[in-house]
Amino acid sequence: MPPAHLRREPTLSFPARQPAVAPQQKDIGTTTLPSLGMFAAFGGYPASTGTPVTPFTALQASAVYACVNCISQDIGKLELTLRRKLPGGRGYVGVHDHPLLKLLRKPNSWQTSNQFWRYMITSLKLRGNAYAAIVRNWGGDPVALIPLSPDITTPTVSDTGRVYYRFSHPAIGQGQLWYQENILHLRDTMVDGGYIGLSPIAYAQDVMGVAIAAQRHAAILFRQGNQSGGVLSTDKPLGPEAAVQIANEVAKHYQGVENSSKPMVLGSGMKYERMTMTAEEAQFLESRKFSVEEICRIFRVPPHKAQHPVGGTFSDIESEEQAYINDTLQPIATEAEQVGTDRLLFQDDIDAGLQLYFDFASLLRGNMKARYEGYSIGTQTGILSVNEARAKEGLGPIEGGDIHRFPLNTGDITPPAAPPTGAPGNTAPEITPETAPAPEDN
Repeated sequence: MPPAHLRREPTLSFPARQPAVAPQQKDIGTTTLPSLGMFAAFGGYPASTGTPVTPFTALQASAVYACVNCISQDIGKLELTLRRKLPGGRGYVGVHDHPLLKLLRKPNSWQTSNQFWRYMITSLKLRGNAYAAIVRNWGGDPVALIPLSPDITTPTVSDTGRVYYRFSHPAIGQGQLWYQENILHLRDTMVDGGYIGLSPIAYAQDVMGVAIAAQRHAAILFRQGNQSGGVLSTDKPLGPEAAVQIANEVAKHYQGVENSSKPMVLGSGMKYERMTMTAEEAQFLESRKFSVEEICRIFRVPPHKAQHPVGGTFSDIESEEQAYINDTLQPIATEAEQVGTDRLLFQDDIDAGLQLYFDFASLLRGNMKARYEGYSIGTQTGILSVNEARAKEGLGPIEGGDIHRFPLNTGDITPPAAPPTGAPGNTAPEITPETAPAPEDN
């Protein structure tokens, strides 16, 4: 590995980080101010319900909040570290002395690793993109990861296909233009060349809009209390002032949650006729439940993770948990691992087999039984030594604990060599006339 003062990126121009002559660039839009061709896909139009759907208003739907929070927290609690791939594909070994590990543990001065990745994954699932500026020292080594707001980060592509990023941040400066090598960019579903990701909220704005509208409708029902949406009628002549006074009196005494159980008493020959359907008639509650399941389907989150169990046995939930890890968390982790390896490691490190990876073993941190059963299987089959299992539990090594033990009833599949003459289990030597004992005399 070359010394630090020689390890420079060929395209790095720190601290200006701008090309001497900027090539002609094309604005491919952002997540909140996209180009005209992508405006609708990014939630620029209201949903069919008339409710505007943005990354912030979508969080008003409890299912959206639960799904995004669940995914971001589960990724945030994974340990991001380094490993080295052994030659010949013989597995991986952990790396514990690389300078990048310090950055992975503390990305910047105000965030822990957990907080940084929670923010990045929240941006990814709400806006389809997550950005972080990679601040480097004069030797080119990354020393900080500054999370950027997708609202003010604009990917641009030059006529040669090179991607740049325009952004502003108080810790870096206003109107910055940085090369793609210095931006950590995670993308969700991609179209149009794969330069930017599309938010799930953008394509599912009607689903989000229905959930938000149903929630607002429920709030109005509770506020109005006694379902007083209807018509008061009388056969007697009624002036405008009297009509307003009667309406105000009815609203005062019979609307609101605190008045929902009061009987309505009408005088002067008045009649009340209800003009709207009840929540049960409109299957209101069923609609809200279906909206939760729709949102969970969009984010690929099992309903029980959003506190919405839909039946099933414990084994069913256990299978859903594993599917959630494989189909929801693993793709996001793989995206972050590959982008982080490409942006944060030098080419000589990558050629040496170094790569970032999330340790999913931490998902079992709260399940001691599952962990110990795994250690038992690992140590009995020789996959783990006792000290390796103890290290995973944060325990110190013990004497003799580095030996890998194997079951006695297993062995090499290669046929053993013939035992030497006279060895136990060998056949008796052939008897010849010369070696035969003399017959005994009677």
